Amino acid sequence: MGDFAYSLLDTIRNVGDRLSHFFQNRETVKKGITTLPRKTYFWQDATAKYTKTTKALKRTAKQAPPLSAYTTKTLHYKVRSDPMSSMDTPQLITLHGRRAESHIVLTEDGYLLTLHRIVASRSKRSPDVKNNTVLLHHGLLGSSADWVLLGAKKSLPYLLSNLGYDIWLANARGNVYSRGHVSKNINNSDFWKFSWQEMGQYDLPAIIHYIRLVKNTSDPISFVGHSMGATALLVLLSTSPIFNTFIRIGILIAPLAFMVNSKGPLRMFGPFAPRPPLLQQVMSTGEFMPSKVTPEWLSSRHCARPQVLCRNPLFYIAGDILQGPLWDENLLTRVLNHVPAGTSTYTISHYAQLTRNGKFHKFGDVITEFPLNRISLPIALISSSEDWLATLPDVKKLYFGLSNPIDHFVIRNNNFSHTEFVWGPKADIIVFRKVIDYIKNGLSLSVIKLNEV
Repeated sequence: MGDFAYSLLDTIRNVGDRLSHFFQNRETVKKGITTLPRKTYFWQDATAKYTKTTKALKRTAKQAPPLSAYTTKTLHYKVRSDPMSSMDTPQLITLHGRRAESHIVLTEDGYLLTLHRIVASRSKRSPDVKNNTVLLHHGLLGSSADWVLLGAKKSLPYLLSNLGYDIWLANARGNVYSRGHVSKNINNSDFWKFSWQEMGQYDLPAIIHYIRLVKNTSDPISFVGHSMGATALLVLLSTSPIFNTFIRIGILIAPLAFMVNSKGPLRMFGPFAPRPPLLQQVMSTGEFMPSKVTPEWLSSRHCARPQVLCRNPLFYIAGDILQGPLWDENLLTRVLNHVPAGTSTYTISHYAQLTRNGKFHKFGDVITEFPLNRISLPIALISSSEDWLATLPDVKKLYFGLSNPIDHFVIRNNNFSHTEFVWGPKADIIVFRKVIDYIKNGLSLSVIKLNEV
């Protein structure tokens, strides 16, 4: 696959030079990227470009206004008034004092995905860190930026990088960083005919092969997936068992697989799910809620929470911020501007299909379930009793359906909603410490048990 990618990129590299703007200009991203870079085939070091302005960015980042006066009418203005809200992932990583790289990966079906990398300093590499590559995959309607919005001191990638791990941040097809295709334009509905099934069958294989190629190593990779990222890994391992040997350990945070017990508006889409065209008539013909705002007729009728959350498609679907009073206002500002990062209506439809039955099945095919018994990878699960989407009964069903589960860490009565595994004020203490422990010691667990907070 690597040789094929290099050959194809070399053939069409003279198409243009516009992909470099992909990492800087969100307007270009919205119009779609169908051209490839002339000189940098796969990666660029983003650090040098932004280092000179880091001090200025830090000064202006403190000017974000309070969110106490947010209303639906003023949301757009106030969110954009926070300088950090408009920064992309490489800019945020560099602002936080790290070295960032951006890589482009070509999938077998022609999608161009962006990988972001945080290169650890060799001086920080701990001698006991082996198999030091960690791949993090974002959740539903998210992007690589999700992992770094907590800032330089609390974000999981930085905590791992401080220990010497080589961190790679995935971006699923269709989000703001992965809107390229060798022949399809994002304004065409054909571009959006995919769900999380294709993310597992095409995106993850290309990403894993690419990392192994760039690092010139066959060492297995540690995988951390939140929400949809967990779904993609389950699809990959059950449909292509060879990848069980390419990954060292899988850590699935709030995994979405079985969803019959899920709550909230996603269940409302269930009746439309078997026939995606009907759901597309309600939402869109390609991208899910391309305006990035929940239609008022939906938010006003089916969401009793503050409109600042109801009008955001992710929080509309995933539920309230249960630790809201503890959230830093600048953080919430950044989160509201970075999500939703985009996905297809088919992706939402596929999840909605899962709410109608107790199966983890292929798109539009209830009979054909993903064979979880083919997954031999050691997997640890993390869930919460307050999660609307990844409910405890459904995650426990997943746990007992796996061949090699090593632990299920359950967070009870701590007000952890689906999004707070990544952005919650206590995420670094309750969730990330456990993730790091799994990466370092998970394979030595000798007893399968349920852990609880």
